[in-house]
Amino acid sequence: MSRVSMLTIAVLVGCSAAAAQEWGDATGPNLVRNPSFEQFEDDVPVAWSVPAAVYAIEDQGALDGDHSLKYVNDDPERYLLCSQSIELEVGAVYEMAVSVRTEGLVGEEFGASICVEWADADGGWLGGSYAGGRRGDTPEWTRIVHRTRPIPAEAAGCTVKCYVRRDMTGAAWWDDVSVRRVRRTPMETLLVAPQYRGWVTDDGPAAAEVRARFTWADVPGGAEASRLVTSVAPRDGDEALASLTSEDLPDDELRVSLPLPELALGEYVLSVALQRKDTGETFFVSSHRLERRTGPMPRCFIDEHNRLIAEGEPFFPLGMYWGGITEEDLDIYDDGPFNCIMPYSLPDEEKLDLAMAHGIRIIYSIKDFYAGTRWCPGFIKTEADEEPKVRERVRRFRDHPALLGWYLNDELPLSMRDRLEAHQRWVEEEDPNHPTWVVLYQVAQVGDYAKTFDVIGTDPYPIGKNRPLSMAADWTIQTREAVDDSRAVWMVPQAFQWKDGDRRPTRAEMRCMAWQCICAGADGLIFYSWSAVRRDERINFEEYWADMLAVGEEIKQHVPALLSIEPNPTIEVHAPEGVHWTARTLDGATSLFVVNSSDEAQQVTVRNDQLPDGELSVTVEPIGLTVAELGL
Repeated sequence: MSRVSMLTIAVLVGCSAAAAQEWGDATGPNLVRNPSFEQFEDDVPVAWSVPAAVYAIEDQGALDGDHSLKYVNDDPERYLLCSQSIELEVGAVYEMAVSVRTEGLVGEEFGASICVEWADADGGWLGGSYAGGRRGDTPEWTRIVHRTRPIPAEAAGCTVKCYVRRDMTGAAWWDDVSVRRVRRTPMETLLVAPQYRGWVTDDGPAAAEVRARFTWADVPGGAEASRLVTSVAPRDGDEALASLTSEDLPDDELRVSLPLPELALGEYVLSVALQRKDTGETFFVSSHRLERRTGPMPRCFIDEHNRLIAEGEPFFPLGMYWGGITEEDLDIYDDGPFNCIMPYSLPDEEKLDLAMAHGIRIIYSIKDFYAGTRWCPGFIKTEADEEPKVRERVRRFRDHPALLGWYLNDELPLSMRDRLEAHQRWVEEEDPNHPTWVVLYQVAQVGDYAKTFDVIGTDPYPIGKNRPLSMAADWTIQTREAVDDSRAVWMVPQAFQWKDGDRRPTRAEMRCMAWQCICAGADGLIFYSWSAVRRDERINFEEYWADMLAVGEEIKQHVPALLSIEPNPTIEVHAPEGVHWTARTLDGATSLFVVNSSDEAQQVTVRNDQLPDGELSVTVEPIGLTVAELGL
């Protein structure tokens, strides 16, 4: 194996934190005009669109200068936003920030905030990035900072908005608004193998595989002036045990396979370093933890096929989100096909015992153990409280037989990535026997969160939001591709009615969304949500539960095939847009699962030399599922 010098390894490891800070800074100028509402024309702040019904300029108690933006609203049905058009660069990331204070701001939403939204060439809304807010009484100015996702290529116009979330009343103030371009990191890396926690076992893998994605916009000379050095070294040592240099770097993506030497038991660092060709200077490093292990595998872990293995057997998580745990609810739930729940509450030993007695496993949520977040428990006051409380909670329940895994993050922003990675690390250190799960709506940023989870999910909820039903498959595919099929994917299909929606999903729609996720590659399904429907007076729970049982029972019926890793025969499937499929072979018999998200019946053609006439035509009803036994 080739070696790099001790000095080079020291540079690689030592520069990582500094490089991350340098590249992650919001270094650009403030793109917001009149950011403190000090300039006026005809008593209207320059550059801002200010709806007079709820907004005005305050000339007392400003943070920066003499004025601030004030909001007063006594009608929860009234929803108006103060906005300004700004020019943003496609593909770039921006840091938006504002100082706010509130008085008597009430409602179920998170309050006064800031967002950046983008529209297409016709002015149609395409999406945006939304910061958390402040509510209630916050008399002191508080700074809100949030980073956007990359501005999409379709964006033709962007706006920054100061606003209060829907259905809220009270007063709020804004001052010192800013939107600054973030200096883009030149590389994001994903550890593809070993895929579970960087574990190298007696069974391998023989090589470490890394996917590197590049952004050269802020690198002088770009790809042509750079090279990549991939190396592995003991965590507490300087000398590399193996290294590989890649000289000809592409504009977008590179995959590196580094053969691993014989590793002694212990921990290692896999470093992926960008260097300048002319000077050899390392200007950016991404690192990953490796661990050489031996002996039996944990009670619950993710195998190389992305299956959850629980107590030595493959396990397909099929469950729902819950609030608290009651025996009355469990009596209803355990008569159905579901095998787990994700309760938002912090269940004690008694509740875990109760779930286990009903044969229900628990994904334990510590997703709120982040100081300053909306649902953070009262025993966490500061960021310094997070580590001891996370470790204490994990130690307390890690040996309970009901435990299936840990829920670490529910849609928290990428700006918290350092804290999210720390929580993942603490759980790994305290509990090698259970995986972690994270769920994001930030589907375009999933890959950036890769060091914060063992299992990933996203939550497409199209019904009631005028979005296509195919969103379920589309998000599953994006999620899988973001992690290069190297992490298990437990998707969250919609099984609730939006607060402002006109209806809940029908049985056919819930069935279709669930099977879209499966056909697109999901390794588990946790529906959202039992608790939302139980407290929703608009929904007849008995009818809803009959629908959920039917959907779940059909999935459970096919779980043995879904968990099978028998090789499939070679088949060629021709399916129109909106149709997704997967083939599974169990005990030598191959089944084709085909789901149709469109409103019209669709024809799918399957070709194989062993089929009669060499092909088979499969009809899939609108918003329907067909399971075809191929006889191969």
